[in-house]
Amino acid sequence: MDPYLLETLLPSLVGVAGMTVAMIWGFFKIRKLMSEDAKK
Repeated sequence: MDPYLLETLLPSLVGVAGMTVAMIWGFFKIRKLMSEDAKK
């Protein structure tokens, strides 16, 4: 593993992981709101 590769690869991997987590979190949050609305 050379430092240059780590410097370029790591930020993009972190960005992709962050976006994936945000999408999954948002999906569950919306689903929770939907099920709460359905109960009313």
